[in-house]
Amino acid sequence: MRPLRAFPLPINVGTDICQISRIYRILKGPRAARFVDRILGPHERAAAASRLLPLRTEGNHNSPSLSSGSVARSGGSRDDELWKTAAFIAGRFAAKEAAIKAHSHRRLTFHDIIIERRGRDEERLGSGPPVARIRGEPGDDCDSSAMISISHDGDYATAVCIGHDPSVTIEPAPRKPD
Repeated sequence: MRPLRAFPLPINVGTDICQISRIYRILKGPRAARFVDRILGPHERAAAASRLLPLRTEGNHNSPSLSSGSVARSGGSRDDELWKTAAFIAGRFAAKEAAIKAHSHRRLTFHDIIIERRGRDEERLGSGPPVARIRGEPGDDCDSSAMISISHDGDYATAVCIGHDPSVTIEPAPRKPD
């Protein structure tokens, strides 16, 4: 068998999937605020304040828990605004988990990763794709960025992260004899 050549670029890929109905059940429960605080940092909560509004207005935290996926399968009554919030949180959760996996050379926590939107370009409509801001280690001059893609389909949110791994050294390909 031939020798295996190392991947030629110092990048890692991480992916994650999150069930929206699971997040919805958590947000309906008494620990909703604690869960959101664990996932989103202060800057993210401030930037997403309007999306998180249903959590502040949701007063029925004593309702019985829904069985796994029952909201999606049964078409039962659900709070559509809270569902949108759950989809948003599920996407952020998946994105941060993907970033942690793509940066396995670091010991990242949810608060070391900020999912934000790139600034608007003159030519493009909308707010631009998300990017992961990875807080720098002590002594670093700046934070680093990683590419993120978040997608929602049905009861699931999924995310992929491509991050730089500075611990990988690239060796030049062996030269062929002339």
